[in-house]
Amino acid sequence: MKGLAFIQVRAAREADGGLLDFSRNSLEELDRLIDRDIRQNPLDPDALSEVIGAYLGETLSRRLGATWEDSGQGPKMRLGALALDPILRARLRLERGQSRSLGAYFLQVEAARAAGAREGLEDA
Repeated sequence: MKGLAFIQVRAAREADGGLLDFSRNSLEELDRLIDRDIRQNPLDPDALSEVIGAYLGETLSRRLGATWEDSGQGPKMRLGALALDPILRARLRLERGQSRSLGAYFLQVEAARAAGAREGLEDA
């Protein structure tokens, strides 16, 4: 998944010189790139979901300590007792727009971790 995350970093840099550095603020920058460029000219929604989800997941890993695991149904993440699916979150972001902000998701996961949440943050 790390390799896919770096594909997103390189694509952002090539698009407009944007720098994605695996920070919460970079997720907000990625949200802007999605709205400005990606949603208007989608290439392959499944591939884009994987690449954007990999970047989101790597940000959760680096900043909050989430770990990747193979669930048998594709890569998922675990943060303590929280079950996370950054690829699903990326797919919803691409399909439904700003209401599924990646930056807001990061804050939601961070708050759930701080509160000691004991369940998944599935993307309802």
